[in-house]
Amino acid sequence: MATSRSPEWTARALLFSGQPDPTWPVPESAATEVYALWAALDPWSGAPSAASPLGYRGCILRAPDGRERMAFGGAVTLTTPEEFDVRSDPERAFERRLLDSAPPNLLPPLEF
Repeated sequence: MATSRSPEWTARALLFSGQPDPTWPVPESAATEVYALWAALDPWSGAPSAASPLGYRGCILRAPDGRERMAFGGAVTLTTPEEFDVRSDPERAFERRLLDSAPPNLLPPLEF
């Protein structure tokens, strides 16, 4: 698992309440693809959808520089002390590609 000093990209699926969420290293090729998806997304208008407190609540991509992008419900949010940016992803391409980078059998079947 990556730490704050790790130079690798990591992902986490927000699935469980009271248990650790699945986390995995994201291969460089998948990270590059997901980051390109982010760069191509249009700005979001309005507030992002709120996730249910139980069950699947989205996924997070953590870059080597510590920036995290959270995807859920057709929006991808970047929040840092210096930045706040929400992009529209109605096809959930960012979210799906990030989840597809998980090792086999790490995640349960997900429906959105």
